[in-house]
Amino acid sequence: MMLSVNSAGWKRFFSVPCALVDNYLKLADGPALKVLLYLLSSENIPDAETVVSAAGITREAFDEAVSFWKELGVVSVDGEAAQAISRPVQSSPTEPVRKVVHSQYSPKDIAEMLQNSAELKGLFTEAEATLGRILKHSDHETLISLRDYYGFSEQSIVLILGYCAEREKTSARYYETVAKSLFERGITDFHSIETEFERLRELNSFESEIRRDFGLEVRLTPQQLQFIESWREMGFGLDMISLARERCVDNTNKIKFAYINKILMSWKDKGILTRDDAEKELKPSKSKDEGHSFDLDEFDMFTLRNSGKETK
Repeated sequence: MMLSVNSAGWKRFFSVPCALVDNYLKLADGPALKVLLYLLSSENIPDAETVVSAAGITREAFDEAVSFWKELGVVSVDGEAAQAISRPVQSSPTEPVRKVVHSQYSPKDIAEMLQNSAELKGLFTEAEATLGRILKHSDHETLISLRDYYGFSEQSIVLILGYCAEREKTSARYYETVAKSLFERGITDFHSIETEFERLRELNSFESEIRRDFGLEVRLTPQQLQFIESWREMGFGLDMISLARERCVDNTNKIKFAYINKILMSWKDKGILTRDDAEKELKPSKSKDEGHSFDLDEFDMFTLRNSGKETK
């Protein structure tokens, strides 16, 4: 596909240095380019509000753009010289535990890295395609941190970004949090990360099924999520968990995760893994007092003792 600019009707032009295109076009986002183009086209020095209005951006985006170009030495503010952000001092190799910090680089630093590293350039390209958006300076810093400080390979980083994109959470802060969690649990190679993400996908699907079955619209609490994960680890499917939920509501008129958990733990201990087994358990035995293999009065006392500790 061949592209050309139809400029025959344009009466006024201004110059854009080729160095800006060659060195910084890949690094600059939309607001940064808008601000620079407006500044280059202005005969007088405009104020911030004028640029914000003309470029159609927010004041926050304007401030970030000015900071970006200032660090590169392209613009100055009130005659102030541009200053680059210095890198942090890395941990000494003699330290017993590696301390992971968020690296800080100026746009100029990153531009130099891109010129010297085809791998980094490829990572940024893959990251943009995976996240479905233009990378910001915070993304550049975070991606370099994941590679150089956390020690993830480029392939593993793209895998992490893909998982976050599936969850529609693509901010630098979110995918760094996911990566940090993996790092702290020793899950750092591609195969281990892939296995963990598959486990999490299955668990997320399982949680969604239980939410629908329980009729829950609110977000689950960390304690409730722990209960659900433990039920899955015990080998119970939705069918048995739903039955335990029915028993809980029959006896308490509420959905109580701790109550349901006690029923499932009782079934697990007795090897009751199907609805048929659970129904047989409720059939009256020879003794009048042996109508249930679990003590409902004990469940009621357990619920009363813990009613203040758990939300529905």
